[in-house]
Amino acid sequence: MDSICIYPGPHSEKLSVEHYMPEALGRFTGMDPLRDRICSECNRSLGSRIETQFLRAGPTGFFRWMIGVQGKNGLSPARPFYNRAAGAEPLYMMGRVEGLPCDLYWEADPGSEDVYPLRQIIFDHPIAGSHAIPILAKMQDNPNALLDFLREKGLEHAIPVRLIASSEEIPWLESLVRALGYEPPGNWTELELSPQRIQLIVTTHATSAYFRAVAKIAFHYVLKMEPDLTGHEQEFDAIKRYIWEDESSEQNPSRFVKQLSHQFISNFNRGLRFINWTHVLAVERGGGHITAHAQFFAGPRSLPPPYQISIGPDPSSIIKRPRRSAHLYVILSAGPDQVPTGIMDDANPVNHILVPRLRSGAI
Repeated sequence: MDSICIYPGPHSEKLSVEHYMPEALGRFTGMDPLRDRICSECNRSLGSRIETQFLRAGPTGFFRWMIGVQGKNGLSPARPFYNRAAGAEPLYMMGRVEGLPCDLYWEADPGSEDVYPLRQIIFDHPIAGSHAIPILAKMQDNPNALLDFLREKGLEHAIPVRLIASSEEIPWLESLVRALGYEPPGNWTELELSPQRIQLIVTTHATSAYFRAVAKIAFHYVLKMEPDLTGHEQEFDAIKRYIWEDESSEQNPSRFVKQLSHQFISNFNRGLRFINWTHVLAVERGGGHITAHAQFFAGPRSLPPPYQISIGPDPSSIIKRPRRSAHLYVILSAGPDQVPTGIMDDANPVNHILVPRLRSGAI
């Protein structure tokens, strides 16, 4: 095996131990890391450039927060419902309670399914009606950021009519309203809600960095599961460029990573669900091509979007029949005070977990 880094970055001499399933998603008994393929410098660079957004934004960021999954350095101090993450917009979770004229924005404490209203102002527009506007971290000392948000919603001429915030936040929120040219109403009140179940819709945002991180995880998993591949094969040059290059890259992400509209795990299509939060990685070699699948935080009540990753042409001319590998990374314990731990398990018929059928687009 070549003892040089597979990526084109500024290399360090030391080749690193790479956790192809990021440790911030869990530490799994039975998972041996990828070794001697990536130098320490490239590993750190990829972590800061693409992995941060993958872990803090998009569907993965949402489920990490809701479950309370922390990384080696603990939970991020930046609450994802108020703050951007590595260029991606905050998480938006919306739902309505009886007695209010519009949907509200909500947040949750990590590791809790209890939600409560985000800090926000309800605006009235003579045509568009009532709309809640979240007061994000970037707006606190920047009225123009709030005005830009209102313009995006077509509400720049709307009038603030109600504030939802804690009592200590009201003074600076009133200053923010005055900066927009309005006099705050004298009846600002805190919203008191009784415990109840409400339906919520979560909107997540991600840039190309998120999908490049998915490609990185899948590619490194392939190298781990297929030891005859070094990563230096020219057939992998395209996906390595996609993973490595910055967001100004003109590459088409869907050429490498596709978010599927269907479930690739056949058990899910039969109505079955994991009883624990679980990540799934799978790879198939056959027909002259290598294709991987990935899904993160599939659980008892939720099925986040699965991904199909085109790794590239198969360098081997020996493999004639399809060859498949699939693994589950099952979280057995997780919470705001601990890095999640679990097990890596083979997803094969002997274990009665999955039926590998990647050729038909399913496991």
